[in-house]
Amino acid sequence: MAEKLKDKFNDEELKIRATSDEKITVKLTNNYAFQKIFKNTKIVKGFLMALLDLKEYEIKKIEITDPFTLGKNNEEKEGILDIKLILNQNRKINIEMQNTYQDDWTERSLFYNCRMFTDGFQKGHPYGELPPCIHVGILSFNQMISPNYYHKISLMDEKTKEIYSRKFQFHMLELKKLENVKEKQKRKPLYQWAKLIAAQTWEELEQESKGNKYMERALEEMIKISQDEKERYLYLREEMAESDRVSQIQSAQRIGHEKGRVEGKKEGEILKLISLAQKKILKNKTLSQIADELEEDVITIEPIYKLITENPDKTKEEIYKMLEL
Repeated sequence: MAEKLKDKFNDEELKIRATSDEKITVKLTNNYAFQKIFKNTKIVKGFLMALLDLKEYEIKKIEITDPFTLGKNNEEKEGILDIKLILNQNRKINIEMQNTYQDDWTERSLFYNCRMFTDGFQKGHPYGELPPCIHVGILSFNQMISPNYYHKISLMDEKTKEIYSRKFQFHMLELKKLENVKEKQKRKPLYQWAKLIAAQTWEELEQESKGNKYMERALEEMIKISQDEKERYLYLREEMAESDRVSQIQSAQRIGHEKGRVEGKKEGEILKLISLAQKKILKNKTLSQIADELEEDVITIEPIYKLITENPDKTKEEIYKMLEL
């Protein structure tokens, strides 16, 4: 019930912001804006030219295979983050924007490409008809050890470097590494696109898009998002959802760290800490006082303190089990 009231309050707040005169900077790292812009065939054409080093006349066909649809909730939106399209010679391309760190990113990208590679392939068809598949990951975190911001990965012989197949490719743009790019690379169109995607202000967006008709078109669409009440609402809703996801990850990491500090102790030591903490809580001691008197870090005592205060009738053994060590 409390969660529903919170969602209702946040939704009302978003609607007020969407209809207000507040100036918002549209960023392409926002999943809603990214999908909206990159599912425009005229815009994504310019990006693919830069990514795959193609001339305009070489792109004969771009077909978006999953037209943009609005999810009714955050769970639905999570399922449509990919931009899937078909390029010349039936090349399949999947473009994904990822803001938060994923420790299974490698496996995730492999899964997407494998699924795309076999999708639609029918029994009896020769394997040679399987089309090239390209997974494009645009990441707001560092994945590779190399300082390069752009990576192109194919199947090859590790020793001789002979290419085994180019039908299975991964392209990765790491936005956090853009500041370390060499001058020669900065003249490449792909670098300009990466800078546009990473831009945080209207000034940066205007600077990066100037002189490139595809990026200028992207900027025009971003301005439309900032000026339309419905678009502003959907943009702000995704911004809030992303903020919530980051908070949840940080909270999980903090709890894991707190438990880790306690897990480093033996059962007898933990039971003794619980018993002493229970006695001090009965004397109305604060968390910081208890940690100081027991000569322990607050981060070690905090999960114990929280469980005891929430369950004052539990024994030390019951509190120990509730720690889920």
